[in-house]
Amino acid sequence: MERKIVTVTVLQATLGIVVVVAGFAAEATKAKRSQVRLVYYGHVPECHYPSSPAVGLAIAGAVALVLARTIVNSTTADCCLCCQPLPKMPKIGLVCMVITWITYFIAVVLFFVGAQLSLINSVQTDINGALYCYYAMSGLFSAAGIMGLMSVLLGLIYYFLYTLAQRREAAEKLCVGLELKKLTIPDGKKPPTISVGMKPQVSSQKHLDSSLLLV
Repeated sequence: MERKIVTVTVLQATLGIVVVVAGFAAEATKAKRSQVRLVYYGHVPECHYPSSPAVGLAIAGAVALVLARTIVNSTTADCCLCCQPLPKMPKIGLVCMVITWITYFIAVVLFFVGAQLSLINSVQTDINGALYCYYAMSGLFSAAGIMGLMSVLLGLIYYFLYTLAQRREAAEKLCVGLELKKLTIPDGKKPPTISVGMKPQVSSQKHLDSSLLLV
């Protein structure tokens, strides 16, 4: 059990660092508005973006976040609440579970939206007829990294609280089982046994009393 907790903690910490580093690295290397150019190939305009690893970093951050979420789901009852009841834990554990899911979805969406905006080469036209290109707005990837880190940390807190609650329930069940065993066999004496097919023996005094009553 202790080895499992250490393994999950190390994996979650590593994936959380990957998520936040990928988010801020993508933010630093993404194409800025001033770097996006409108290029004409003949009479066809097209958006030209500078070479950047932002898309790959965003995908790496999203994959790391999905892996972190999968680890928490597989080690707790987070993914199957309908078929496996949660152990009794503080309310802060349930709050962490809800918030970690919310921040998880927000971070994944921000990572993929930023990557998609960095890949769109088609030119857009506004209501005035002016041409423009999509680009990832400032702070999009860094927000994804922060949200992803929050999701991983809250998921790790929920995992700790879930494990402690499981241990507490196991200890309580063990204590109840020992108490029931003591009640079944009091004072360490074995209960009398009656063999199957044998009639209980009646003392000779009881036979004599019965004969006198019949006379």
